[in-house]
Amino acid sequence: MRLTAGACPGSGAAATVSLGALLAISVALWPRRTAENKWVEQQGGAFLLPTSTSRDVIQQVQRPGVVGRVGLVFGSPPTKDVSSPLQPSPLAFFMAVVGAAAALSRARVTRQAWAKGAPQSTSGIRYRTPLGNHLRNASIATFEECTERRRYEPLVFKFGRRYARAKGGHIQMAARRSRCSGHHSTGLGLSFTRHARRYRVIDFGRTKRGIFGTIETIEYDPFRNARICLVKYEDGEKRYILHGLGYFVGQQVISDEQAPVFVGNAMPLSAVTIGTQVHNIEMQPGKGGALQRAAGAAATVLSKDYETVTVKLQSTEVRLLKKDCWCTIGRVGRTEANMIDKGKAGKRYQLGWRPRVHGKAKNACDHPHGGGEGHSPIGHNYPMNPFGQCIFKRTRNPKKKSSKMILIRTKRKSEL
Repeated sequence: MRLTAGACPGSGAAATVSLGALLAISVALWPRRTAENKWVEQQGGAFLLPTSTSRDVIQQVQRPGVVGRVGLVFGSPPTKDVSSPLQPSPLAFFMAVVGAAAALSRARVTRQAWAKGAPQSTSGIRYRTPLGNHLRNASIATFEECTERRRYEPLVFKFGRRYARAKGGHIQMAARRSRCSGHHSTGLGLSFTRHARRYRVIDFGRTKRGIFGTIETIEYDPFRNARICLVKYEDGEKRYILHGLGYFVGQQVISDEQAPVFVGNAMPLSAVTIGTQVHNIEMQPGKGGALQRAAGAAATVLSKDYETVTVKLQSTEVRLLKKDCWCTIGRVGRTEANMIDKGKAGKRYQLGWRPRVHGKAKNACDHPHGGGEGHSPIGHNYPMNPFGQCIFKRTRNPKKKSSKMILIRTKRKSEL
């Protein structure tokens, strides 16, 4: 067994395992306190050392008045067959062997994991223990930034949705196959209503102008991947706002045209200095924040004009916005949200996302890609959607009035 650590990450574990195995075997082979040892101690002699043997003790103590390695002893030891030099414990030896085998197996698994490039843990993410293949490399949030588990009930209500149903009540299959509520029936006519999500009313417009507010709590919001903050203003009113990077409990925030350019403050785009990162940006003045509200999102102010401000969004799109549109300074918190891996399809199904079937696996009457024998090609020059339209077609109406506000369109990954 190896006792020195190598260069690979698993070699240190192997060295630790080897030392542990040797220690366990040494404990198992350590001689027990036999009858002659106990007799020698009662006579005033020393305890039998591991390097000594029972035969040496018998030869020494049979000569009264002679000082040996075990001390001055008189008399004779108890009559017992002590010819065997060592008497290991069978149970301890068995436990040592089992422990050494388990430790070596664990070291081998560690080396294999490092060889495959196991993901590294980061702040805000915890990787699940791989109890099965469905939890291999699966990760979940640690919620370490949250300071309160209970929600503020006056700003919470049950957000009822009728998934895949229009006002008439008929089912729309196009919407039903992709998204549902996520609260499935138990088969007994009951549903998991106790797990129903509660919607938090968030002040995206930051309409509480000219009044300082203090961040009291940082909470979880089931309807978004970012966190939210409960702010208590000087007049006693409480409101929810988006949690930004660098927010802390006790921080003072304000929404005002003359507010300082500090993280958490809200102001018009005309008051923001060039190069500042902002989020929760309004598309139209007074309509509330609509851009850059997801976790880790932020836009950069590039330039300012008499009536408009040029902003570069997270999607690499560069567009013009009216200078009267309000925004919040800073970046949305929880930048590690895109690193979470659910690990299995069942977790996504529990969140309400229905499984999707490829068009090639359907019949020709159900999808343009369907039909054929075996793994047949789609039979078209370009991929199509279920309605026969090209999936690469731009969906934005070119005659839209706001199209002139877009200076540079979003680039695809192949164009970056």
